[in-house]
Amino acid sequence: MAYTTDFEKLKKQLNFKPDPTRPVSKQASKNTKMLFEYLKSIYGKKHLAGQQYLQSEEVEDLVYYHLTGKLPAVRGYDFMGVSSCKKTDDQVDRAIKWATQCGGIVTMCWHWYAPNDMDDYSKGSSFYYKTTSYDHKTCFDLCKGVTEGTAEYEFIIREIDMVSAELKRMAQLDIPVLWRPLHEANGNWFWWGNHDEQHREAYKKLWYMIFDRMENYHKLTNLIWVWNGQDKCMEVSPDTFDICGDDIYSVKEYDHSSQKQRFEYMTELAHGKMITLSECGYIPDPDEMKKDNAMWLWWLPWWREFVYKREGYKPVFDKDGYTVINKKYMTEDFMKRVMAHPDVIMREDLPWYDKDKHKLPDALSANLERIKSK
Repeated sequence: MAYTTDFEKLKKQLNFKPDPTRPVSKQASKNTKMLFEYLKSIYGKKHLAGQQYLQSEEVEDLVYYHLTGKLPAVRGYDFMGVSSCKKTDDQVDRAIKWATQCGGIVTMCWHWYAPNDMDDYSKGSSFYYKTTSYDHKTCFDLCKGVTEGTAEYEFIIREIDMVSAELKRMAQLDIPVLWRPLHEANGNWFWWGNHDEQHREAYKKLWYMIFDRMENYHKLTNLIWVWNGQDKCMEVSPDTFDICGDDIYSVKEYDHSSQKQRFEYMTELAHGKMITLSECGYIPDPDEMKKDNAMWLWWLPWWREFVYKREGYKPVFDKDGYTVINKKYMTEDFMKRVMAHPDVIMREDLPWYDKDKHKLPDALSANLERIKSK
């Protein structure tokens, strides 16, 4: 008999009395627990520098390495290529190499492609919902997606299992993952987002289905759960997440503030759990964070123009072949100061980093070789 989530049984398992001192995963591996303990030990004192990636060239690294000689400690990748609707990309493989070969920390999100027509996936798919202004969008019905017996429900289960298989591949290599599914749920741009009361309840049901299936059916051992619902109306049980995340893309110019108000609001939702800036446009200034007691665990600028200057979709390189920093989001002086700040942890500052064992990412090595041969 196929596994389905017994919501009443799950509700009894969740005591709604969160214990921030331990991971919510009952079968967390030793290495996953060690990462969780490390995060706890630095929380409120230091910040992990992070960066999100997409393209295989990863030219964001050229900015960081050229200006600082180091790389951010946390690297963000996406399960967007693990889908019935979209060709597979290499992001999972790159995440694995980052952890095993480079010694960094991995966080994974999931821009979940869903079909516009359940009978014919070729008619288009997207993670953007039909009410947005994007060209590619979907009419996927979330409410049907959490209702047994529907084609949408079968799609949901199949996709969760596909992503679980990739997470299991990472678990077999003993790679802990800061796992952030169903992100930015407070907004209406994703099909799992906040469209109305019915959709809010369906989102919560889907969160519990993902949590239950990965924890109790697939029994994954490498997950540290990051909830990114961002609003009280989207709250799920704190027994199903370890970290509360907020995504902030400020419309103010050069806004390197601590985002104190958002941090304080996240504190209300976190139930004593750690709080992180799971995506951002501007990196907050460490001095401002300390002054305002808004101590985000890590920050994660988005890829491409949030780091480097571009013309169209192509990066701009300087005369030596290095990617040019996009001064709209940070100046060279700001990056150098922040990445050398005593409160900021880069990959090279991680306690397990070994310069004799851990190498640079393949794409960065290839880019540096290209520059050297000019």
